[in-house]
Amino acid sequence: MIGSTDERLHQAMLELASRLAREAAAIALPRVRERPSHRKADSTDVTEVDRDIQAFVLEGIARQFPEHAVIAEETPADGSSRRGAGNARYCWVVDPLDGTRNFIVGFPCFSTSIAVLDGSRPVASAICEHNLGRLYTARLGGGAFVDGKPAAVYEPPPQEDWLVGGPANKDAISVRVLQHLVATRGLIYRNLGSSAAHLAWVACGALTAAFARKCKIWDIAAGILLVREAGGVVTGLSGDELRLDVAAPPESDIPFLAGHPRTHARLLEMFRPLAAP
Repeated sequence: MIGSTDERLHQAMLELASRLAREAAAIALPRVRERPSHRKADSTDVTEVDRDIQAFVLEGIARQFPEHAVIAEETPADGSSRRGAGNARYCWVVDPLDGTRNFIVGFPCFSTSIAVLDGSRPVASAICEHNLGRLYTARLGGGAFVDGKPAAVYEPPPQEDWLVGGPANKDAISVRVLQHLVATRGLIYRNLGSSAAHLAWVACGALTAAFARKCKIWDIAAGILLVREAGGVVTGLSGDELRLDVAAPPESDIPFLAGHPRTHARLLEMFRPLAAP
């Protein structure tokens, strides 16, 4: 039951985020395989679809919550997609198309991810994986859901393999962790090219756990709340508290490890020495 003023506001923001994330499919799906319009400084590709979805989402936020701040991935030169960050209580964090490389080649896994932060704390989030048409949602204190049905993290029984989502990064630490993961009996590596989708799948039990070392705030803000509201744990790779700082440079890397509390603890014991610089 939604009672407090904050809860009602969080619900209203969740409803908007859910609608915008789902409706973004109408922009993305008819244009699969659209070629990139340019490559960013970090060597990631951008298409006009990324920009069109972002413009659609930002317009929807501005219409209903014009006083809120926004951080979005595809920041143009005029800074219009980083409106008021650090100066408002609520900040929307938007990844218009997580999995752009998949989208460009037609690999069917890409998502629109939208989160709302109160300070550093996510309070509402929605991730829509457009190919499956599934909507993953969460509200602080209200649980996590897949298409309106309750979601929960999964702890495999003894002797069952663990499916662990991971990154494609090739920095030395990521490679070290991945090599250990691939070589460890009972751990099965999965990389579907979208950290947002990985976290959503941890929240609903499709993945046992997920990790990455070089994510940005828009990659994981929505998924963090999903996992936590589904009963899971999300920390840094060394077990440190994971905080989202809207005032930090948007290119800052944010490592994470997410999973069921007991699964997370066992993977953390394994990963912590490997993730040390």
